[in-house]
Amino acid sequence: MNFFSRAALAAIALFVAGQASAASISYFLDESNDLAGGVNYAQVTISDGIGGNIDFKVEVIQSAFPSPLTNFGMQAFFFNYDQSLTVSKTNIVNIDPASWAILEDKNAGGGFGKFQLEAAGSGSTRTSLLTFSISGVSGDTVNSYALGNAEMGEFFAAHIAGYDASVSGNTSGKFAGSTAVPVPAAVWLFGSALGMLAWSRRRAV
Repeated sequence: MNFFSRAALAAIALFVAGQASAASISYFLDESNDLAGGVNYAQVTISDGIGGNIDFKVEVIQSAFPSPLTNFGMQAFFFNYDQSLTVSKTNIVNIDPASWAILEDKNAGGGFGKFQLEAAGSGSTRTSLLTFSISGVSGDTVNSYALGNAEMGEFFAAHIAGYDASVSGNTSGKFAGSTAVPVPAAVWLFGSALGMLAWSRRRAV
């Protein structure tokens, strides 16, 4: 095996080792009952956490909103889980902001339907970044929480408030989505490395 082949294999091994330790999926919320559709308003990332936990990170993309005001942010986030699993609000831990509550079987409003779990804050605890973990659920994976609801099929929904009313006449709206975030460039590099390795092996034959 030549130097190039060894280097490609080493790069692939490092990449696979890094990826094997933690699975992660991400989706955009790009639909709204108030602002234009097809815009990425928020991103949901679900990852393998420590001790078998599943970690959620929900980020509001502030630049997508018209002139965010002083108390701009997300006021509620809605999601579902695989009904073959036993999940309740007691499984939701490490919530930040800590003052947020977990509710069950709530309608997101805005025509986006009902969801099994909701993380909700008050008007004074809006946030641009929500994190929490799901703990103690046997057999769950990151994909157990990327599921559409019965009404609209959207995986996730959020109530985001505190933006300029000059565009739509409202300062808040409901946002939802299940659009997968494009595959990171590292994955394409991995595929390229595989291709180059195969090419070099054919030339060596």
